[in-house]
Amino acid sequence: MDEMTQLRALRADAPQLDHRRLAAGRQALLQTTRRRTSAHRVLTGWRLAAVGSAAAITAIAVVGGQMQTRGGEPDFVPVARPAYTSQLGSASQILNNAADAIARRPAPVVQQGDWVYTKEVDANATDQERPNRLRKRESWSRYANPAFENGRAGDDHSPRETYRFLADLPRDLNAVKKQARAFYPSDGHESRTQHNFRALKGLADSYPAPPQGLATVYRALATIPGVKAARATDVLKRDAIAIYLPGSEHEGSLREEFLLNPQTYLYTGSRWIAQKDNQDPDANPGDRWKKGDVIIDSSQKQVALVDEKNERP
Repeated sequence: MDEMTQLRALRADAPQLDHRRLAAGRQALLQTTRRRTSAHRVLTGWRLAAVGSAAAITAIAVVGGQMQTRGGEPDFVPVARPAYTSQLGSASQILNNAADAIARRPAPVVQQGDWVYTKEVDANATDQERPNRLRKRESWSRYANPAFENGRAGDDHSPRETYRFLADLPRDLNAVKKQARAFYPSDGHESRTQHNFRALKGLADSYPAPPQGLATVYRALATIPGVKAARATDVLKRDAIAIYLPGSEHEGSLREEFLLNPQTYLYTGSRWIAQKDNQDPDANPGDRWKKGDVIIDSSQKQVALVDEKNERP
């Protein structure tokens, strides 16, 4: 089966999702775990949702634009599972197709006083206190927050600043990558290719986002040498497309990926994959895994613009 046939099958199996509620909201949580020194080098300077290493039993349905679960979510998920069901072939073609689809979306209507509401489900196999326990999180971020603009918070940006950045991106994709690298600077422990991927990935999960700007980010991602796409299942057992850049096992123990909804092509979660085996018999169960296992996994259930903090859509 060729990659386009696989992709059509994947999209046909996925539920229809509301693009405003499943568009990307940046991950705002940094999970620090014990005995994760090599992982910490990978995570330096980046917010990581505290999430887990396995498939939940829940399926997701959409009724009237609202996310709902069938049967409820369990509190426990098993230890690390393999990351992929199959490769999808040309990630460049998939990302360019995604860009075309996103560019046709209407622009969001945003007010300066809006808040970004995000609801996530996550777990973490390496969490020594609650290994593999699902955590449900809600957060509110002020759309226009000067404290997170103009470099005041390092590489952490308000939704307004990110929206404006995306709206002003040039057409030249090399210039886009250069600007993205400046928006999310490097600490020097990564190659130019890795920096491009990390910075563009950070923009790909932006919410709200101007469609043309977000489409440009996807097109720039499609130009990165070695980028891959695979069929995947997130922690909520939803079909997804995993976009990732294979790395050397010498670069760190974990590699970050981001997940796209196969119908909307919008961000729907992120996860961290083991790049090498860790089968130390003296280690805790959550610290043992095989290369290619999902160790940390985050699923975005809902994202929306609301009028006030603590308001739910």
